Amino acid sequence: MITEKILVVDDEENISQSVRKILSRKGYAVDNAKSVEEAINKIQSAPFDLVITDLMMPKTTGMELLQIIRDYYPDLAVIMITGYASIESAVKATKLGAEGYLPKPFTPDELMQIAEKALQNRKSRVVKPKPLRTPAPADQRKDETIDVDMPFSVREVSQVTSKEYVEALTHSDIPVAKKKTALKAYCSTGKRDCVRLVKEGRECPGECPIEKKDRERATKAIGRVARPAREIMDVDMPFPLDEVAQIVGSDYINCLDRSDIVRAALYGRDATAKHSVLVIDDEPIVCHSVRKVLVKKQCAVEEAFDVDAALQKMRLNRYDLIILDLKMPKRSGIEVLRSIKSQWPDLPVIMLSGYGSIDTAIDATRLGALNFISKPFTPDELVGAAEEALIKK
Repeated sequence: MITEKILVVDDEENISQSVRKILSRKGYAVDNAKSVEEAINKIQSAPFDLVITDLMMPKTTGMELLQIIRDYYPDLAVIMITGYASIESAVKATKLGAEGYLPKPFTPDELMQIAEKALQNRKSRVVKPKPLRTPAPADQRKDETIDVDMPFSVREVSQVTSKEYVEALTHSDIPVAKKKTALKAYCSTGKRDCVRLVKEGRECPGECPIEKKDRERATKAIGRVARPAREIMDVDMPFPLDEVAQIVGSDYINCLDRSDIVRAALYGRDATAKHSVLVIDDEPIVCHSVRKVLVKKQCAVEEAFDVDAALQKMRLNRYDLIILDLKMPKRSGIEVLRSIKSQWPDLPVIMLSGYGSIDTAIDATRLGALNFISKPFTPDELVGAAEEALIKK
């Protein structure tokens, strides 16, 4: 017997009643609300399993309702419906935790399919894990032997050693040492769990020393060594750097370290760049366009026209942002995104596509893409998405 309760939030009476009829035929208990304020009051007064809300509503939007639910009722599933569907709103709703995004007009089958899927996902989230079985104390296992190759009873060994020693024994006859886990507490200064807060009983004044150290390490990783104008290349290469720069260019000089051999991976990077970006697209003109836009924002941009070459670059170098095309030879951008997230889960990825759809944008967002931009895009759209990603870094 179906017991789930669903709340439909839509200011259009005919839409609200149609959704209610479709879901009621399947046995769901359905209630309606014409505004976000009315919906919140009903959620506060009665439990619901699913909220189906319209995106565009007077005063408070469905997106704001989704944010409120995520903040205060995280176990409540939400589906967004809209007659003004767009990739941007689909990505935003998915990032806020919407279980589904359904453009109007939709069929009864489409509504039922997405509602049943959302309710099933909610069940899998709220099901409590079974408690782990703990081994019985040693004195309750008197007749048990330690192992096949150690045919001694637990009782005999505990008498010679101790009960604690016997409790530490596994199926092998080697005891398992108990690991001490450091106590941690959430520090609002560094916005992370911190051992120091537990030890000292107070938060660090001013800037978090851990964040400061991470930033200094990152700066050193992408920084350049400033050299006096008349400094020579090396002991065995007694040529002034400024003279060499006149012949080969400043990019070559920026790539030099203690040796006189250029570090090819740094060639073409701006010495003042604050961030490192890798663009993965099989269209060179797109890569060049992205590079021209982002170098003005103090980004060192590298290009990769092949998926395998891109992954190899990522293994050898550190990047702050990946910009990835959806349609790539060999493997799709979704497959590459999945591979990136499995190896570098914290690395932000922005997806580009000339064949973008709401479904692919939602799939990419659920896999961990930070943003999804349709081609052709404007410089402002690209810069806005890149700045959002780099600020979060």
